[in-house]
Amino acid sequence: MVVGGGRGIGRAAALALAREGADVAVLARTAAELEACAAEARALGRKALAVPADVTDLTALDAALARVRTELGAPTLLVLGAAALYRPQKLQHVEDAEVAQFLAVDVQSAVAVCKRILPGMLEARFGRIVGLGSVAARTGVSGGTLYAAGKAALEGLLRGIALDYSRRGITANVCAIAFAETERLRVRIAGDPAHREKLQSATATRAIPTAEQIADVVAFLCSAQASVITGAVIDATAGAHLNNLW
Repeated sequence: MVVGGGRGIGRAAALALAREGADVAVLARTAAELEACAAEARALGRKALAVPADVTDLTALDAALARVRTELGAPTLLVLGAAALYRPQKLQHVEDAEVAQFLAVDVQSAVAVCKRILPGMLEARFGRIVGLGSVAARTGVSGGTLYAAGKAALEGLLRGIALDYSRRGITANVCAIAFAETERLRVRIAGDPAHREKLQSATATRAIPTAEQIADVVAFLCSAQASVITGAVIDATAGAHLNNLW
C-alpha cells in the first residue's frame, strides 16, 4: 500500500513495486490520479486498487483500509509518501491552522496508518515500512521549519517501530530525498535555468535523480533481500546530502 501514491515519487514507488510482483493499493485524495496509477499497475499484470481518501480523517482512513483488506488482503508492504504542500516562510508567520494541518498530514497520518497496518504485519510475521523522508530532517531548510520537523518526526517514528517490531520480521526505514525530477519540482523551477543548475551542482553526480531512480531504492527496502536493514535512513540524493545545500 502506497500512501500518497497518486503522483511523484509515491506513484513511481507503486509502479516499481508492481514491476517487482506486488499487488498495490494507492491512497491519496485525487481519484483521477490514483486510477491512472492503478491502471498502469494493472497493465503490468498486477492487481491494483485506487482508494481516494483523506488520511487525516480517521473515519475515512479506516474505511479505506477495510476496502484494501477486503479486495487485496492485509498489506505487508507500506510506503508512507503523504506530504503537505508548504509555502516557504519563517515560522513566526505561519498561521496556527496551517501548522495543525501540516502536522496532521506529515506526522499524525503516518502514525495513524502504521498503527492500523502493524497488526496485519504481525499476523503475517513479515512487513516492510518505508517512509519518504528528506535530508532536511538533519540539515534543516530555510523557510521550511515545519517541513524539516515533520521529516525528523518520520525518522523517529520509524526508528521506534524498527526497535519494537523487527524481531517479528517487520522492518522500518526512511528513504531520504533531497529533490527529484517530479512535476512539483518542474513547476517550482520553471523558466529558471539557473535554479536547475544550482540543484544539479548540489549533487555529487551532477544529475537530479528521477522519481523512478528513487522508487527503485524504495522497492529494494521493501524486498526480502533488505531484511537486515531496519531503523536506517538511506540517502537517495545523488550525493546532495554531502553538501550544505540549504
